[in-house]
Amino acid sequence: MNIDADQADTSRRTYQNLLELWAAGVRDYHSLLTGYLTANSIFVAAIGFLVTRQPISLIFSLLVLILCIFGLLISLQMAIVLGRFSAQNELWEWQLRGIERLPGWTDRKLFVDLRRFRDLQEPLEDKANEPPAVRPGWTLRQHRRWWAHRATTFPLFFGIIYGLFLIWSLTQLPVP
Repeated sequence: MNIDADQADTSRRTYQNLLELWAAGVRDYHSLLTGYLTANSIFVAAIGFLVTRQPISLIFSLLVLILCIFGLLISLQMAIVLGRFSAQNELWEWQLRGIERLPGWTDRKLFVDLRRFRDLQEPLEDKANEPPAVRPGWTLRQHRRWWAHRATTFPLFFGIIYGLFLIWSLTQLPVP
């Protein structure tokens, strides 16, 4: 049996496993992001509803305080979990690109091309395709600048909102 053929078969199996891990990780990341955004939106809406009640009573101020503390914990958890999934997905992509760069790799280099297109903003060319080239557009550049950092910006955004409501609720408590 040829060692190169065994190595190529092992590389293909490893590539397939990593590809499935990457796809599941991306799916799970987006599912978690949606879940956290929904939970935080519900918490903020509930706090906003309680804050608008007039006159504000001690029980509602305490409830706002408790919801803010839970909201801050959810935001912290959101940052940690989304950051972990993001790093894990980057690791899978890095491993997949490494396999695609092996000297004996003859299949398509999807992740090498993805990095060139998405991260390096290089156009991709394929003369047999129509159109023969695809160029990164404005939306892809904006995605890399703003949306790709959502693992930190969304928890920070919600954390600031919870912090402001927390300060408000503390000012509403009677001073002994």
